[in-house]
Amino acid sequence: MQTLIIDDEEFVRLIVEQALREEGCEVRTVGSGQQGLDCLRAASFDCVITDLRMPGIDGREVLRWVKEHQPDVDVIVLTGHGEVKDAVAAIKEGAWDFLVKDTPFDGAAVKAALAKLRTVRDLRRENLAARHGGYRQDAVVDGVSQAWRRLKAQIAQVAPSQAPVLIQGETGSGKEVVARLLHAHSRRAEGPCIAVNCGAVSRELLESELFGYEKGAFTGATATKPGLIAAADGGSLFLDEIGEMPGQMQVSLLRFLDRNEYRLVGSTRTLRADVRIICATNCDVQELVFQGRFRDDLLYRINTVTLQVPPLRERREDLPALVDHMLRTLRIPGTAARPCSSDALKELAQYRWPGNVRELRNVLERIALLSPGGNPITRDDVLQVLPRHSAATTSQDQATLSLDEIERRHIQRVLDASGGNKTKAAQTLQIDYKTLLNKLKQHT
Repeated sequence: MQTLIIDDEEFVRLIVEQALREEGCEVRTVGSGQQGLDCLRAASFDCVITDLRMPGIDGREVLRWVKEHQPDVDVIVLTGHGEVKDAVAAIKEGAWDFLVKDTPFDGAAVKAALAKLRTVRDLRRENLAARHGGYRQDAVVDGVSQAWRRLKAQIAQVAPSQAPVLIQGETGSGKEVVARLLHAHSRRAEGPCIAVNCGAVSRELLESELFGYEKGAFTGATATKPGLIAAADGGSLFLDEIGEMPGQMQVSLLRFLDRNEYRLVGSTRTLRADVRIICATNCDVQELVFQGRFRDDLLYRINTVTLQVPPLRERREDLPALVDHMLRTLRIPGTAARPCSSDALKELAQYRWPGNVRELRNVLERIALLSPGGNPITRDDVLQVLPRHSAATTSQDQATLSLDEIERRHIQRVLDASGGNKTKAAQTLQIDYKTLLNKLKQHT
């Protein structure tokens, strides 16, 4: 916890500083109220411990300034025996606690107050995380497919690291589940895990949503508000659809990744937060860099480790477990989950699942609505709701196609199989990235 001590008596500053440092705090000390305000304007603090009676700007003025400009900072006031009434008045004005400078003053009370404050701040952070959509550590369906087991092994290897992670995969393939597993197996598992979809928040609001804003920063900013980075302090921040992040936000995120520092919108004050960034995308970020829509230096920072989530069609062995889990979550409370017949499972396994796990859940939900009851789900139930695609082109049809058309269709099939990821498609086709771009341009 970063703490500022303001007291005009040097021996008091030394005693409080020693007590706080013994508790692992980062401490800065100053000898006047004016110096304290200068520090608060220039740097970030979690707590201020200030004497009430000082020449010039006293502790009450410091308190009023903090409550107006930095309401997330907690203030503890120090007072003598004869000034307890003033301390009580300070509590009414927003001070978190007050300490009486007994004789001898040994700092034990400071440590006790710090322990209580830490507990309260942890609770506040958990509540903030919950309000901003921090997700619960629900049980994750364990897969048996080789693709899923390989990914689980990579997660176990990467999770303990503090390095940023980029998760790539098709829409609906379970990128958020992977982010949740990374957090749950990390050293930050007890901290918050906050998720935000960069494509679902307007470009104008994304910066204030992530970094927070200062009072008066824009119309409607009637009070200072911390952002999601503050809520994720000590934990993980999951940025989904990172490719949708606007250019100026990319600069701000890069600075945070480099220094763990950020600024509230409308503020010149630098804040710090200890957050692990996990990003996800369903698009080819390298192509966005090539198009000038994504910063290459940011890409190098967020893809220290890259995890590829396999599409559902590459992990069909996991379908029974996924179906069983989803049917249990979709059941009506107080009733048993519906089983799925072997014929129904076979039909589900033959489908290509372009929408992946998300589409599977949608299909099962429609089955539950259209054919309610406790009987097992049948093949006919599945066929009633499962989208049907036209058959593939026959070999006789292909015999009449030009070589260019066959190449165009093959490239498109490989692109579909790779979820639109051109880098992966180029590797599958065994050609370089620029050659693939030229062929796509040629066939359009």
